Amino acid sequence: MLNQASIYQSALPKINENMIVIRPHPLLRPYIANYTFTDPSTMPHQQTILPTISSTLVCTFQNGHFTAGLRGVNTKPTAIANYARQFDFMFLIEFHAAGFYPFLKIDQHYLADDGFLFSELDSILYKQIAEGFYTANSIHELTNKLDTIFLARINDAEVNPTFQIAFEKSLSCNGTIRVKDLANETFYSEKQMNRLFRKYAGAKVKTCSRIIRMKKAVELLNTESNIGLLFERTGHHDYAHFVHDFRAIYGITPKEYLEKMSLFYNDPYKL
Repeated sequence: MLNQASIYQSALPKINENMIVIRPHPLLRPYIANYTFTDPSTMPHQQTILPTISSTLVCTFQNGHFTAGLRGVNTKPTAIANYARQFDFMFLIEFHAAGFYPFLKIDQHYLADDGFLFSELDSILYKQIAEGFYTANSIHELTNKLDTIFLARINDAEVNPTFQIAFEKSLSCNGTIRVKDLANETFYSEKQMNRLFRKYAGAKVKTCSRIIRMKKAVELLNTESNIGLLFERTGHHDYAHFVHDFRAIYGITPKEYLEKMSLFYNDPYKL
C-alpha cells in the first residue's frame, strides 16, 4: 500500500524531494492537469492555494482509512495547511478550469469555493479510486489505474462548444476580453454567456477573466524587476487599477505577495 515512503523511494522525477507531479494520459489532458503526490507533513503552516477557477479531488490516507474530498472551483485564496498536515499521505487529481464538469456533469457554480465528500457526489467513481489506491503497489501503477478510471468516462464528456470557443478566447487574451465582446463574437447574449461560464467554469466571465489576468500577473511578478510597470502587460489602465484587481482576487497587494511568496501556491499547470 502507498504511503509517505512511496514518494521518497520512487524513481519518478520530483518537483522537490517531497512532491511528484505526473501528467495524465494524453486523451485526459484537456480535462486533468496532473496527478500530484505529496507528503503533507512537509507543507508550510500558512500554505495558501491561489485561485485558478478549477477543481481538485483531494485523496488522503490516515490510520488505515482512505478518504476523498472535492474542492470545488476556487475563486478565492484557500488556506490548506491545517487540513492537509493531519494526513500521512495525500494525492491530488488536479482538474483544468472547466475540466471537472464532463465527468460528473454538475453545474460548477454549485460547487464553487466549497468542499464536499466525494463519496456523496459520485459513490461509484469514489469506490473505483479507493480500490485503485488500495491495490496499487507504486505511484506509477496508481497513475495508470487513475488514467483507466477516467478514460472510461471520457466518451460521455460533453461541453457546449460555444463555451469552449469563448473560454479559449479568454485564455489566449490573458483575460483581457470583455463579456460584451465574447457575446458579440459568439452571437450569444451577455446573460447567456455568463450562464455558460457559471455552468462549466463555476464563475461569471468577469471573475474568470480577472483570475486569468492575475495568474499571468503572478507569473510576471516572479521575473519582472519593476512591478510599477507591470500593469502595462496585464491590460490595466494604470498601476492603481492593477493593484485593485490583484487585491480583489488574492486578498493581498503585489508587494505583500512578493514578501511572502513561498506561502502561496500558484499552480503552474492550470490555465
